[in-house]
Amino acid sequence: MIARAVAAFLAVTASSSALGASWTAYGNGRFGYRIDLPPGFPPIREAENGDGGRSSSPQGHAEFSVWGANLLDETFRQDVVARIAGTIRDGWKVAYRSVTASGAAWSGSKGDRIVYVRAIPRCKDQAAYVRLEYDATAKVAFDPIVARVARSLKGIGRC
Repeated sequence: MIARAVAAFLAVTASSSALGASWTAYGNGRFGYRIDLPPGFPPIREAENGDGGRSSSPQGHAEFSVWGANLLDETFRQDVVARIAGTIRDGWKVAYRSVTASGAAWSGSKGDRIVYVRAIPRCKDQAAYVRLEYDATAKVAFDPIVARVARSLKGIGRC
């Protein structure tokens, strides 16, 4: 019953504003990327090292994380493959994955949660990542949000 109420609230909130003007942008100068932050999420709480940060829905049922990474000893593809393996080790059932030279994405589920991760290469030795985790009961409501967030992850500035 509570899960249905939460799902209904998220569905109304997400569907009524997913394409509206209340989206905000977060830009990261250290790693040169930007991303759209969905309505209803407070501003990103940036990490002390400046690589990105987090935001949670007001009810705490959805988590939005962004970060940049230095690719010290591996290529973009190797970094992504290692992160997908880590997702699986953490108990997620990865149902979708795509890795190309221009970007990567993967998604999966664990219990009643869904995770979606998108990555893009930045410059020669960096990458930018975004991760959304949310209740599976809100999947339909989050589909347009995930699509917009995925499209919005872009590099900014010169390398």
